[in-house]
Amino acid sequence: MFHIVYSRHYWDTEDQGQFTSTWTLYRNVPYSQLSEMQKAIPSLKKNADEFNAEYNAKNHPNVDVSNFAHSEVYVMDDSDYFKTYKDVYPDTYQLPPGLIPEEEDYSENYGQKCQFMLLKDFNKNYTWFAKDFTQKQLKELHENNSKGKDIYSYWRTQYNEYKGVSNEQRL
Repeated sequence: MFHIVYSRHYWDTEDQGQFTSTWTLYRNVPYSQLSEMQKAIPSLKKNADEFNAEYNAKNHPNVDVSNFAHSEVYVMDDSDYFKTYKDVYPDTYQLPPGLIPEEEDYSENYGQKCQFMLLKDFNKNYTWFAKDFTQKQLKELHENNSKGKDIYSYWRTQYNEYKGVSNEQRL
């Protein structure tokens, strides 16, 4: 599968570099639709730029847009989209403290766990840890995590079903 991603690049005038904000427009797209999606990239970029401008004008009217450099829409393969820090640094990886399971400790943020700007997810079973949790449930997770409880067991079952891995294959 592949994903269609929208990025906005900005100049960082304080640190003399640049930074990027990235969101997923289409997630888990089958490769049979690659040609169709590639043809749509110019209109997807135009629409995403317009949506972003309207959203910021309404919700962040005082933000200085003079540091905006450029935007782009591109195709991203699963192997890059879901690449984790453990994939990049297999010999030195240590899970960060908190609620991020290692399967979701992504080395780059492409909006894998974000619905903002998402037009369609082609896999309705796609999920991520604590996707639909309330603040109360997140607080309970933090408390259970600090007590050493396995807070990921139910989610890992769902994740493995999504990836097509049975319990027997995991063992």
